[in-house]
Amino acid sequence: MRPRRARSPRRSGFTFIEMMVVIAILSLMAALVVANLDGATARSQLSRSGRHLGNKLLFLRDLALVQARPLSLEIDLENSRWREVDIPSENEIPDAGEREELTFYGEWFEVGDGVVLDEIAFGRSNALLGDTFMVTFSERGELFPSGFVAYLRHQDINPDDGMSIEIAGLTGVVTYHRGRIEAEEIREEHDF
Repeated sequence: MRPRRARSPRRSGFTFIEMMVVIAILSLMAALVVANLDGATARSQLSRSGRHLGNKLLFLRDLALVQARPLSLEIDLENSRWREVDIPSENEIPDAGEREELTFYGEWFEVGDGVVLDEIAFGRSNALLGDTFMVTFSERGELFPSGFVAYLRHQDINPDDGMSIEIAGLTGVVTYHRGRIEAEEIREEHDF
């Protein structure tokens, strides 16, 4: 007669390893969903566009300092977009026609769907609406015109609950504010 084997009790539930595999799969799926939702809300689209403008200005300021040459940002309010512009100096290329030919124009950055670059304010009473203009960082990192506030809003959010991007003229420091803020009064270049 063969010895009888002891039956192992029937298991119910999951082992620790099985639970860890399931948790890892669920975590991966959740991360993918959250990553795909980034930019899906009006507030995140607005924030992304505002941060891009602020970061572009900081980048140009730093690059102007490092290269010891002026760099500009062309802002197109009518189409809610901006791009980098690098114009050779008169010292580098004396001929105006050749300077124009060698000017670098970066790609336009278009704001997110529903985001509008509403205005650029250079002072409490001096706001620019629906036009194209240039802001330039000098070789010392100073901004001309001397500081401004850009106001972005989203079509799906209350118009007064947008995002203000404030750029200090002398230092080029960028700060972000929720809602509309007033720009400080700005002195003309010949006042210094």
